[in-house]
Amino acid sequence: MMESRWFLVALVITFLTSCTSVAVKDKLTCEKPVVNSYSSKSDNLKVAIYVDGSGSMLGYVKDGKTNYVKALNAIRNVFELTGKLPVEYYRNGNPNQKITGSEYYSYTAVPVFYDGSNAKFKGVSSPIDAAIIAPAKDENKMTVIVTDLEQNSGDVTKLNKKIQDAYFNEDRKNYAVGIWAIKSEFNGSVYVQELNTLKTFAYNSGNQSEKFRPFYILFLGPYNDIQYYFDQLQKFDSQQLMANSNLIIFYPEKIIQNISTLEILPVSIPKLVTRPISLVKDRVSVTKDNTPSELLQIDNRQKESFTIDYSVPFSPAQYSLFIDTDKNSITSKVEVEKFDQFDKKFKAVNSSDINSIIKLQNWKIIDKNQLSFSSLIEPSKFPNPGVYKFKFDIFTQRLQAPIWWKEWDWQARSDDQDGSKTHNLEEFLIGLKNRTETLQTGKSNKSEGNNWLIGRFCYGIQKN
Repeated sequence: MMESRWFLVALVITFLTSCTSVAVKDKLTCEKPVVNSYSSKSDNLKVAIYVDGSGSMLGYVKDGKTNYVKALNAIRNVFELTGKLPVEYYRNGNPNQKITGSEYYSYTAVPVFYDGSNAKFKGVSSPIDAAIIAPAKDENKMTVIVTDLEQNSGDVTKLNKKIQDAYFNEDRKNYAVGIWAIKSEFNGSVYVQELNTLKTFAYNSGNQSEKFRPFYILFLGPYNDIQYYFDQLQKFDSQQLMANSNLIIFYPEKIIQNISTLEILPVSIPKLVTRPISLVKDRVSVTKDNTPSELLQIDNRQKESFTIDYSVPFSPAQYSLFIDTDKNSITSKVEVEKFDQFDKKFKAVNSSDINSIIKLQNWKIIDKNQLSFSSLIEPSKFPNPGVYKFKFDIFTQRLQAPIWWKEWDWQARSDDQDGSKTHNLEEFLIGLKNRTETLQTGKSNKSEGNNWLIGRFCYGIQKN
């Protein structure tokens, strides 16, 4: 009797083992593409600093050591002392006037540099584009321009085109455009070009920071150098300029630090969906490897579509524009494989139905470092039960304009005597943003690579 009982137990174990036997053991892998890493600054960088010497800049220096004067000192210090670089200095005019480092230190902080009262520094207009001179073929050059962006005739399109032709183009893929936007105390005349009329009005900000007048320092040069010296400006900001500043870099080759993956999985999933250690069906066992991914098992009673909400780490490149998450800005490319129990391997499958089983949607950036989205899964679209692998590559082709562009622009003025705004600022910066997008989407290899890859999400799904 005892022997019969043990025989029965052995028979059950053998039966269960034979029913769940595994012929193939497989891994769900999700290798993360590497983003171009940051490299050090150039050893042979040539630096030229141009300071707008026109009368529209006079108000920045009338009241002593303003933010404007502090910023002039800061850029000299980071290039000459931190970078230990030889720097050429110019008074931006027509033609540009070369000055010494001592003259830069002594005169750019006082009215005589701007008011045209001194024979050494005659009155000039504002040909900002005259400071933009293309570097030689194998030359690493940084052009720094200090200006209020009141370009002659208010033509920022001309300025943008000159930047594109000289620096921001496919022939100089390592070059970028950096902007240090700063609000400063101001007491003087504000110049505004409207249509064919140049208007001026007196403006005094006093010490009220909300009334400070913006000015801009443009950095045209290798991306790595702009990022390095932006870091140095922040590191040594003993004068607290950054409290009234915005730093931004336009550079199509790097908008994120790392590709987003499914590193954090949501706790909440539907009742008839489980997250097993492995998927076992049709004599295949699939487990995760050490790369972030998602394993889901869908009960055959789950007929209706369901949604799982994710929030994953997002790492924008420092000083870069954020990605645009508005409708149609983010797209995905999916690759699907199904285990073939006869060939005993995963094989690619491709059809409109199977490619739309999972839809990734509702994209949002949360607190600048989290990317949230929803996965809509439709069980009815699986052609038959089995084990499937899905790999999604997530792309964006548009970047987001920061709110301060609009807030600092002349169109946001409280009245026609509001000197805290810059004429045509938003148009100028939108032009640089559009150029950044165009350089990416206009690449010669017409593929998804023309857009920015920002995420890779991998799913293993067992449909019972």
